[in-house]
Amino acid sequence: MAKKRTPAHLSGLTRGELEGVVLTLWERLEALESKVAKNSLNSSQPPSSDGLRKTNSLREPSGNKPGGQPGHKRSTLKRTAEPTVTIDYPLPRQCTRCLSTLPLAQAVVAERRQVIDVPAGAFDVIEHRTLAVTCCCGQAHMSRFPNGVNEPVQYCRNVRALAVHLTQGQMLPYARAAELIADLYGLTVSPATVLACVAEASAALQPTADQMAEHLRAAPVLNADESGLRVAGKLHWLHIAASGR
Repeated sequence: MAKKRTPAHLSGLTRGELEGVVLTLWERLEALESKVAKNSLNSSQPPSSDGLRKTNSLREPSGNKPGGQPGHKRSTLKRTAEPTVTIDYPLPRQCTRCLSTLPLAQAVVAERRQVIDVPAGAFDVIEHRTLAVTCCCGQAHMSRFPNGVNEPVQYCRNVRALAVHLTQGQMLPYARAAELIADLYGLTVSPATVLACVAEASAALQPTADQMAEHLRAAPVLNADESGLRVAGKLHWLHIAASGR
């Protein structure tokens, strides 16, 4: 193996040898700079070789203040024709000026104001029961549970759909989705249960996914792309194939 040339070793070289060393170092520097500068935009490298980097927004500041701008169409809450609960505030029994008894039966609604709220967190437990009876001839009869009621205790489809929506639609981690369900409804759901709900939905949607894949394979033109995301601190790539539809 050749020894590294230090400035002390170079002192004994001729002009021609020094020019050869400089030329070699220059070629190595250009090769390294070219390798570092290559990316998916200026070479045949795939976008995944660029790594997941922060991009700069191309939007330019408008100079407007935050919030609604003058002339934009405003959207206000609209009163509903059928409120869930109606509260009437009683009138006094006597006139505050002459102390006469007021004709309360003739009172009419003077003004309406509606307050929109969400119900307090709660969940329903529906108990399904089969019945049994024995005929006088000795034949026993028992009714049957409907399809889907298979376990002694189980979560209904609305709970399972919520678990799938929070994790797959809102992109919440499984543990945080379970925590949110507990906070909103007081219903204890484990992250493992949320994972099982997602697996159940995935199996149910597999025929649809297969059909979509067949349409993509038959499409004359496909758009292929990949998006970077981090899983457990490591870079992963989600590959996408899409058609015009």
